Amino acid sequence: MLKKRKWLLAAIVIPVIAICYFLFAGKAADSSITAKVRKGSFRDVVSSSGELQAENTVYISAPADLQANQIYDEIKIQEMVPEGSHVKEGDYIATLDPTLVNKRISDMQLSLEKSNSTVTQTALDTALTLREARDQMTNLQFQMEQKKLALELSKYEPPATIKQAEIDLQKAQRDLVQMKDNYKIKQQQAATKMVQAKREADEFGRIIGRLEELRSRFVIKAPKNGLLVYISDWASGGKKKTGSVVRSWDPRVAMLPDLSSMLSKVYINEVDISKIHQSQKVTMGLDAFPEVKMEGVVKTVANIGETRPGATAKVFEVNIKLNKVDSILKPGMTTSNNILISEVPKKLIIPLEAVFAEGKTSFVYLRKSGNISKQQVTLGKSNDEEVIVEKGLTEGDVVYLSEPESAKETKITTLK
Repeated sequence: MLKKRKWLLAAIVIPVIAICYFLFAGKAADSSITAKVRKGSFRDVVSSSGELQAENTVYISAPADLQANQIYDEIKIQEMVPEGSHVKEGDYIATLDPTLVNKRISDMQLSLEKSNSTVTQTALDTALTLREARDQMTNLQFQMEQKKLALELSKYEPPATIKQAEIDLQKAQRDLVQMKDNYKIKQQQAATKMVQAKREADEFGRIIGRLEELRSRFVIKAPKNGLLVYISDWASGGKKKTGSVVRSWDPRVAMLPDLSSMLSKVYINEVDISKIHQSQKVTMGLDAFPEVKMEGVVKTVANIGETRPGATAKVFEVNIKLNKVDSILKPGMTTSNNILISEVPKKLIIPLEAVFAEGKTSFVYLRKSGNISKQQVTLGKSNDEEVIVEKGLTEGDVVYLSEPESAKETKITTLK
């Protein structure tokens, strides 16, 4: 009798355990890899990460006339106030290394000294040349007086002697006239040389003055009130800060963004850029604050593509203006942007992971009444995450997001 009871108990317990296993274990396994077909609005979006920046920004720069003063090399930032500092107009921002300007000033001072020496030497040479010319004119004047006296004394001489005396006097007079003309020319030459020498010296003096004024602007002040933000330095891959350099063709040091109006700058690949237009709605989030959700609209779309570092395809710059600005927003924050291309209401939607294919036939693994079947589906529009189902499923159906091992060999149930 006892033996019969044991067999009866075993016959009852074993089926119960098996049923519980298949019901609860199966559900637990299925729940992690299934999704329900939902009915709602399908949103066709283009997603891209971006970076926050102020719509209007005032850049703080090194002097813009570096090249005009023949400063072409990189200039080091000796010191700069910390990023995020609130500054007022006229406040100290940074100091640039004046080594290059000091060297050029030193070179110009040497050139000025040489030029001043040239002025002095020119003055001495001129004085000597003109004195020699005056001495020659005095000598010619004496010679002419002698010739005049010789002519007077030759009046009792034969006509030929008198004629020779007249010729000698005429020659002496002509030489004196020519010498006086030459003296005037030498005076003009001397004056021109002096003017040129002084002009060169004055120019070196002006260059030194400009360089000294330029050096005074190596201490950079804030042009207005604002929040100091460092700018990107493409050479180092980081940001310009103390120890970084500025270049004559890119003298920017930092920026003062206007945080009352902000943009999210994104780069869209050439495949999707044709879908993007001005005024399209955008939803976005912040990587730093996942709970924050923002909205905006597409403000500008670039007409010309560019190649970004690390990218193989062309991308186009798109600027998205935020509808509202919050105090937690800071330039440089990373954003996730979903640009709404179109929205279709009242559609059956499933995740893309639920769609499989054999040849040209799309199907899903459908769970119904505890059974799994391969159900052919007709698909509509899709985005990066979801796809519209036009035929083959109904709202509330459960589909698998991964291929169930038990249903791999099942035949596809085709649409009628």
